[in-house]
Amino acid sequence: MSSTQPRLDFDADDPLETRDTEARALAIDPTRNIALEASAGTGKTRVLVDRYVGLLMAGVKPRNILAMTFTRKAAAEMRQRILQELAKRHREHTIPPESWKEIRDSVTDIAISTIDAFCLALLHEFPLEADVDPGFDLADETETPRLVDDALERTLRIGRSIATEQPEMSLLFAELGEYRLRQGLAKLIDRRLVAVDALHRFLRGAQTATIDEAVARLHARLRDGFASVPGGAAALVGGGPSQPDFALFVRDLRQLLGDPAPSAAMTQALMERVRDYLLTKDGAPRKRLAANYKKGHFRSPAAYDRHLGMVQALGPYVVQALHDYRRDINVVLARAVRQLFAVALREYEKTLQKHGVLDFSDVLQRTLTLLAQMEEFSRSRFKLEARYQHVLVDEFQDTSRAQWELVELLVRSWASGLGLTERALAPTIFIVGDRKQSIYGFRDAEVAVLDEASRYIEALRPIGQVRTAITRSFRSVRELLHFVNDVCAAIDKSPERPDAFRYSENDIFPLGPGDASRSITSEALGVVAGESDEQQAETVADEIARLLAVAIEQYQRTLRKHGVLDFSDVLQRTLTLLAQMDEFS
Repeated sequence: MSSTQPRLDFDADDPLETRDTEARALAIDPTRNIALEASAGTGKTRVLVDRYVGLLMAGVKPRNILAMTFTRKAAAEMRQRILQELAKRHREHTIPPESWKEIRDSVTDIAISTIDAFCLALLHEFPLEADVDPGFDLADETETPRLVDDALERTLRIGRSIATEQPEMSLLFAELGEYRLRQGLAKLIDRRLVAVDALHRFLRGAQTATIDEAVARLHARLRDGFASVPGGAAALVGGGPSQPDFALFVRDLRQLLGDPAPSAAMTQALMERVRDYLLTKDGAPRKRLAANYKKGHFRSPAAYDRHLGMVQALGPYVVQALHDYRRDINVVLARAVRQLFAVALREYEKTLQKHGVLDFSDVLQRTLTLLAQMEEFSRSRFKLEARYQHVLVDEFQDTSRAQWELVELLVRSWASGLGLTERALAPTIFIVGDRKQSIYGFRDAEVAVLDEASRYIEALRPIGQVRTAITRSFRSVRELLHFVNDVCAAIDKSPERPDAFRYSENDIFPLGPGDASRSITSEALGVVAGESDEQQAETVADEIARLLAVAIEQYQRTLRKHGVLDFSDVLQRTLTLLAQMDEFS
C-alpha cells in the first residue's frame, strides 16, 4: 500500500450528475408511476420519504398509501424519517397551514409495513373470504420446525408404505435414506411457493423413463462401449492382473453385462466396483491403474500396457453411460419426490389446521388466493380498491415472484382506469431496488422480477417516463467508486439469462468532484495480495494500525496548535456533518 503509487486524475466533470438530479426529481413526483433503480449509498430512503411526503402534501390520506419494505426495522426507520421530514417542513413553513392541519390530524395513520405484516392484516380483515379461522395465529420461528417435523414423521411413514408396492418410491428411499429425505422435504416445504412449480417444470421438460428402461439403456450403452475396443470385455478380463480385487471386478462386470439385465438396486451395487476400477474418484477416465495394481501383477510389462490402454479407451464410454443413466434415474427420483412432497404438503396443512396456525408461506399464498378471487366479493373488493390508491415497495430486488404477484393483484384494476372512489390523485405505484444487492435467493427472491415489474408498470398507464435510476453515491470516496466501476464493467456478462449479473449505464457511479480535505498521499483503496488468508489478514490489520497511528499523530498536532477541543466544537462539527449527510441519505 505504498503512497508513491501514481494517482489517477478524477477531477473531470461527470455528465451523469445532471441526469441523477433529474432522476431524483422524477422519482419523487407523486403523480407518476416509477420503477427506480438506486445503487448503494445513493439515498433511496430519502427519495422514498420525499415521495411519501409529497403524496401527503398533494392531499392523499395516509390510510390510502400502502408502503412496504423488507424488514420491521427498516419499516420503523422509514416511518420515523417521514415524521421527521414533516416536522422539518412545518418548521420551515413549506407546508401550507390548511395542508398541515389535515396531515397533523392523520399522522397516526402513517404506517410502513412489511409484506408479511400486510398479508396478515388482510387475512384478519377478510377471514371468511380467505377461508381461514378468524382467530388464527402465526406460527413463530421456534414453533414452525416442530410442526414440520410432526408432519414429516407421518409423511415418511406413508412413504415407506408406498415403497413396498412402488419401485420408484423404493429407489428414492434407498438412494437418499430417511435422514436426507427428511432434510430435503423440510426445505421443499419451506420453499413450497416455488418448489411445486420447479418440480413440475423439470418433469415437464424431462425425457420420460421408468426404472427398468433406465437400467436397460445403461446395459445397452455399456455393452456398446466394451464392444468398441479390440477384444471387448473378454480381452479386458483375460489380460487383467492376478489380484483378488480384480476377480471381484470381473464377477460384477459379467453380471452387469449379462442377460437379462439386473434390477435397478443390483445395478447400483454392481456399478460401484466397475466405476472404481475404470474411473477415478472424481469420475474421470483413468490415465493409470489404481495404486494397488502394480506391473508385477501382470504376466508381462506388455500385458500391463495393453490392459492400461483398454482401461483408458473404455473410460469415456463409461463416463457417458453413467451420465445418461444418472439423468434417467434423476427423472425417476424426481417423480417420486413430487409424489412424496404432495403427501408432505397435505400432512403439513393438516398439522397447521390442527394447531390453528399459519406460517409465513401459507399467509402469502392465502392472501394471493384472496386477492385473485376478489371479483366474487364485491363489497370486499370495493373496500380494497378504495383504500389502496398509492403503493410504494422498497428493496424490490429482494422480492419473490409471489410477492410481486401480490402487488400486481392490488394494482391490476388501474390498467383499465377503474376507480370506485374520488381520489386526490390518480393511483400510482413506486418500486425501488438495486439488482446488484439481491441477496435473498434463499427466500425465493428473483432479481429478474425487477425487470418484469418495471415492464408491467410501464404498460399500466403508458403516460410519461416510468424507469429511471439514481447513481450518485454519498457513502464512498470517488477513488473507490472508480475502482468499482472499472471492475464491474470488466466482468463477463450473460445477456441470455434474466438473472445474470449486469453493470449497465444505470449502475455506473458518477464520480463527482474530489474531496479537497483528504490528503493527496492517503490511498482511498488498497488491495491486499498474499499467499494465505492469514497473511492477508495480518497485512490488513497492520495497515489499519498504521492509519490509526497517523490519525492519532495528526490529532495530537491539532491539539498542540489549537488547544483542547470542548464538547461544543465536537457537537457543532457533528451536526454540520449530519446535516450534509441527511440531505441525500
